[in-house]
Amino acid sequence: MALSGHHEREMLAFRRRNSAACIGALRDHGVLTVSELARITGLSRPTVESIVADFETHGLVTHEQQAATATKGRPARRVAFNASAGYVAGIDLGLHRVTVLISDLAGTIVGTALHDIDTDITGSELISLAAATLKRALARLDATRLAAVTVCISGIVDASGRVLQSNVLPEWNGLGLSASLSRQLACPVIVENDVNMAALGELHAGAAQNADDVVFIMVGHRVSAAIILGGALHRGRNFAAGEVGDLESTGWGYQDVHETSVLGAFLGRDPEEVFAAAQAGDADALQLVSRFAHRIIRGIAVVGLTVDPDVIVIGGGLSVGPVLLGVLQAELARLVTRSTQPPLVSSALGRNGVALGGLVRSLEVLSERLYGSTDITVPRFSLPAIGSIQADAAASGVANPDAADFGTSAATTEPGVTGPAAAESVTFGARLATYAASANATATHSLS
Repeated sequence: MALSGHHEREMLAFRRRNSAACIGALRDHGVLTVSELARITGLSRPTVESIVADFETHGLVTHEQQAATATKGRPARRVAFNASAGYVAGIDLGLHRVTVLISDLAGTIVGTALHDIDTDITGSELISLAAATLKRALARLDATRLAAVTVCISGIVDASGRVLQSNVLPEWNGLGLSASLSRQLACPVIVENDVNMAALGELHAGAAQNADDVVFIMVGHRVSAAIILGGALHRGRNFAAGEVGDLESTGWGYQDVHETSVLGAFLGRDPEEVFAAAQAGDADALQLVSRFAHRIIRGIAVVGLTVDPDVIVIGGGLSVGPVLLGVLQAELARLVTRSTQPPLVSSALGRNGVALGGLVRSLEVLSERLYGSTDITVPRFSLPAIGSIQADAAASGVANPDAADFGTSAATTEPGVTGPAAAESVTFGARLATYAASANATATHSLS
């Protein structure tokens, strides 16, 4: 029996690898005939036909009949990847704003929503706000197809989605946030650290696309770091890799009890205005930029020297322009005496980076659940589309509607909640379970 079980597992793994090859080729090439798909993947035609039949049964591909030609024989059937079979979401619960981005299975951004956050919001209210903002982003889509959501928060989160430490919302400390959000959003939810997701976004769609080892520095009211090694997030044993802000020598902490932000280095002036003035040659503004860079550079050097990455990406809430980047580079050269240093570059994603990283994570999780494989690369996103969608959202006045229209709050939602939202979420989950069971049965049957 043990031998049979081993063979079944091997066969299932083999089937999943072949399925991943087919779905990846279809997604990246658009429409293919079965013969073309077999040639691209290197699989036999009967194997491809069997896999395509499974995909078609579960709505992942569609067939298109090729136009008749003058040659004899039936026209070849063309197979197309059904990108709208499912959707994924990335939600950034920032200090001041909720950002929701939704993409289809091919990485096309199909929805977004924004909402400002009150400074005195509670943890349960923020969960309800996230749910309401997600619902708004899904307004023109089939919500039953939402397959995975990644929620990005400020804090240390373990692999189960439990908050180990949140300085922003201490009431979340020890909370199984993934389970709470899954109930409220009526969908499987992954909870991740926001800086880690911003780094993941830069790796897949931003300034670090050609790098293997990356340090990402998030600069805003606080400064934090994330580390990527060999193209994968390095989380650390306690899920706190890169969290060096508690060290006084980094300059990332608050310098006195009255300070509430590292942006205090700008003496109450708006940092963006200071950057613009410094770019125009204003000596006082340039001095403020230098003061800020001098304050945070030690922490950047600590992480950068430890990792020795291909690139250090500076991003976050600030629009990191050439002035700040240049001063940081000069400060790093002054502080570090070795002849070679990793280059400092600005984020290519700006304030969308965290939510985009959440989309990447959702697509990774969905690939494993839906296709049974982690071998499928995450698709590229259409970044210009994000800006235009967000501009449309702001212009239509949907950025800050009342959040109370979603239904019950997190504080009153129970694990066994029923109703329209819960009923909708079952649909895609049932399809995933059916597809997985079908794949297992197919692999087992092929042994006989």
